[in-house]
Amino acid sequence: MIKNLKHIKSRLHIPFLSVIGKSLLLFFLLRLIFVLVNYSSFAKNDFNHLFDAFFFGTRLDLIVVVYFISAIYMLTKWIKSKLLYTILLLIVSASASILTVIDALYFKFLKERISYDFLGQLNPDNNISLWTYISDYWPMAVLIIVLISGFTLWVRMDYSTPTKPHWISLIAIIVCLVIVARGGFRLKPIRTADTGQHLKEDSHVVAFNTVLYLIETWQNPISAPSFIETTLPTIQHTQFSNDSIQTPNFVIIILEGFGKEYTGLNRGMTHTYTPFLNSLIPQSVCCHNAYANGLKSVDAVPAIFSSIPKLTNTAFIHSPHSSAAQASVFNLLATLGYSSSFFHGADNQSMGFKSYLKTNGLQQYFGVDEYPHTDKDHDGHWGIYDLPYLQYVSRELSDQKQPFVSSVFTLSSHHPYSIPVDLKDSFTEGDIPIHKSIQYSDYALQQFFETSKNEAWFDNTIFIITADHSAENLLHAYRTPSGKYEIPLLIFGPGTLQPSSIRKTVAQIDILPTILDLVNYPDSVLVLGESIFTENHNRTVCHYDNNVYHVTQNHWSYGITQNQATFLYNKKQDINCLSNELKNQSDKAQILDTELKALVRNYFYVIKQD
Repeated sequence: MIKNLKHIKSRLHIPFLSVIGKSLLLFFLLRLIFVLVNYSSFAKNDFNHLFDAFFFGTRLDLIVVVYFISAIYMLTKWIKSKLLYTILLLIVSASASILTVIDALYFKFLKERISYDFLGQLNPDNNISLWTYISDYWPMAVLIIVLISGFTLWVRMDYSTPTKPHWISLIAIIVCLVIVARGGFRLKPIRTADTGQHLKEDSHVVAFNTVLYLIETWQNPISAPSFIETTLPTIQHTQFSNDSIQTPNFVIIILEGFGKEYTGLNRGMTHTYTPFLNSLIPQSVCCHNAYANGLKSVDAVPAIFSSIPKLTNTAFIHSPHSSAAQASVFNLLATLGYSSSFFHGADNQSMGFKSYLKTNGLQQYFGVDEYPHTDKDHDGHWGIYDLPYLQYVSRELSDQKQPFVSSVFTLSSHHPYSIPVDLKDSFTEGDIPIHKSIQYSDYALQQFFETSKNEAWFDNTIFIITADHSAENLLHAYRTPSGKYEIPLLIFGPGTLQPSSIRKTVAQIDILPTILDLVNYPDSVLVLGESIFTENHNRTVCHYDNNVYHVTQNHWSYGITQNQATFLYNKKQDINCLSNELKNQSDKAQILDTELKALVRNYFYVIKQD
């Protein structure tokens, strides 16, 4: 009987699971220390909010515990060394304890969790010695020693060396734990940024796991270029009109991959594939020189809703800064009584949209999980076909509490450009594969408006129609440094706005301040964009790709690499950007260089604001 119990214990690797449990308890105590050290910051949270934060934090702890403890356990079972087992556990527990306590003390003063950038501050040139910190916070030093010693001795008791470790069962257990740690079979694993989606804004930092956050910020750094160290911020809070507040509904339609080249705004350079969108141009406030702020869908969401462009190698949504709430169209309009919703017919975890938007005030998120006819209308790749999905959106908007701000992100014009079988022969092939799906999405948009115009909310709604980014381009003019960012931007208010043409340079980051301008938002706001209705005719848009910062101002395009001027193009005379004017237009290059560095400095200033 005893022999059988030992056999079962060996098969189930009870000592291994015991160490996992004890490690989670250690992280629970570290989180408790963090809260107690910073009690004044969390005192206003009730028990339920803190309980939720501790519970979600345990899910983040599990990620660290499973990966580190599994590696240690497998290694020491292979080489059968209790001493190595003890040393490695000591290193892990000491690192986690020391870093978390430092994090708790750091947060007490600066109100932010330490990230990978913090490690760069630990250098020999630091004027404050380690001994000074220990002497100032000796009770914490003693607590760390007690925690590390107690944990190491406790888990050391679980070590055993079977003559034949059961590797198959151990690997099976680890695989199951990894699945649980990543949050199940979701598209993207759980990460620190998800805290904003699930937890109250002023308690979500409690859930952070210091070790995991350091790893995440190491993997996805946002590093500022050296030239901003000598550049002062020029950004100021924007004050809107003092007129009475207006509360129209807003529907922001983001068309997947709708580059300007495919539309009637393409300067007549090639055939267009958007007859319905073209028909809205003379009925709308039309921005003829509009730009995306990134080259991917994941860059469009923070740009459109939070006025934050993509100016680093890392997408903002995937950066550590995304876990902190930013000014957004959702949380700002909520102060005026707006309800909010976002529709995207893809997986609910797609690209981190849900976590980011929920963190920034979104009330309702509608993904493929909420769609009622997935089996019938799924394209087999990304999600729900645009035509049925936009009809669904129209119906759902009729149930929204007015005034509302809502957005829908289409997907059928994304590769592999799926079109329902019954409509495949309804559109021309075009010159490149995306053209046919662009026509389908344009048709779906037309049907959305046909359905919506009969709804009670329609006449009091302003529609903002744009794209997330351009996609495949046929013409070289739309593959230049600035041309590849060109997109349509229309503001259509059938009962509220007079049609007009805006020729100055604008971008996705201008959508948020434009909405605030339209409602006469009563408070000043710190945003990187500006309303398209301002009188600034020298608006400059900044981009970053392939390690090049570049700006577009009217017909000028200027770029630098490693703080060295790289190109200056005059698109008015050279639409294909073949003639570099750096030598001939040095004064203009200097003006744009100053503008570029100010914009980049402003970006890093804003994203680091609380």
